[in-house]
Amino acid sequence: MTKDIDQQETRGGILRRQFARFLQVGILNTIGTYLLYLALNLILPYAVSYSITFVVGVLVSAWLNARYSFTTRLTGKSLVRFVVIYIISYALSLQLLVYFVEVTGIHPNLAPLLVLTVFTPINFLSSRLALTGQWRRQG
Repeated sequence: MTKDIDQQETRGGILRRQFARFLQVGILNTIGTYLLYLALNLILPYAVSYSITFVVGVLVSAWLNARYSFTTRLTGKSLVRFVVIYIISYALSLQLLVYFVEVTGIHPNLAPLLVLTVFTPINFLSSRLALTGQWRRQG
């Protein structure tokens, strides 16, 4: 019984640590890509700016999350899985961005931050799956 409890605490601790690191990577990546988005937004339509920064962000995120958040090697296979998951995430998040801007009237400079709050937990779990091959820690 104690062994089962210890294993559950260890699994929970690993997930919490990975999520904390995922958030750190995400914060740094978000700051960098948001600044890029704002700069591109001066010369491009917001959807194009968002698309460019999304691609840059995915590539940076794949590398940093593999190395730092999940302490694994980024392989061709895991990168492909990561990119596929983020393409799906992109399609869904772009729809939410357009909804926020066009339907609710939220300013295009604020809308991506709201999209981020919706997709962060989803992206953590899908990133973990893509980069480690595990949905949850195996005991």
